[in-house]
Amino acid sequence: INLSLDGVGLKHDAVRGVRSNWAHAMKTYAALRQLKERYANLTLGIHTVISNFNVDAFPELCEYVQRELKPDSYITEIAEERVELDTVGLGITPTAEKYTVAIDTLLESMRDQRLTGVAEVTQAFRREYYEIVKRTLREQRQIIPCMAGVASAQIAPNGDVWTCCIRAQSMGNLRDHDYDFGSVWRSGKADQLRRSIKAGECYCPLANAAYTNMLTHAPTVTKVATRVARSRIRRAVTERAA
Repeated sequence: INLSLDGVGLKHDAVRGVRSNWAHAMKTYAALRQLKERYANLTLGIHTVISNFNVDAFPELCEYVQRELKPDSYITEIAEERVELDTVGLGITPTAEKYTVAIDTLLESMRDQRLTGVAEVTQAFRREYYEIVKRTLREQRQIIPCMAGVASAQIAPNGDVWTCCIRAQSMGNLRDHDYDFGSVWRSGKADQLRRSIKAGECYCPLANAAYTNMLTHAPTVTKVATRVARSRIRRAVTERAA
């Protein structure tokens, strides 16, 4: 379970626009922590969307989460303008410079974490994702090939099949194809959108697509695997020396 926080105290309430929301969130977190004592397989995390509303105060939030709440994991995503969220044109995405300062704070706090197993691998991919986001904002291009429309897609509430929710351009509507997803997937419009994406005519830091892209990009998988292997070797050497 991930609990979503946007700031500390009144700053969280201001972003949410709900009075006492922070207090309720803390009560919920405390109750979930108690459940962890009964359910060993319960993983409790904190999630933050970094936007222009909280990017400057993110270091304060990051420190509070890591020092006071001590969740099993702390993850972030960058705020994006999306049709489905009605945020297009609102200017919520922070600049590359501000995002870099914020996310580097999180990366620094993750440096000495001692994770094992799947958690360690997952964290390694998260670190790589954060680096990709920084470069995407700075260079304004696809950092690694985007596989949206090939390895991933999204079905909108009205039945439109999108390559991703950032472009939000329909490959076809399921209702118009007798709810045959394969028919939409093989349509001329779908091929047209795939060619556009492959040509690099769009770019974004969308997390959903980014993680799929990383898993289908051999150099990235190799990089992450190498990082995990080195970490495990260092840990083994340290433990043996002790």
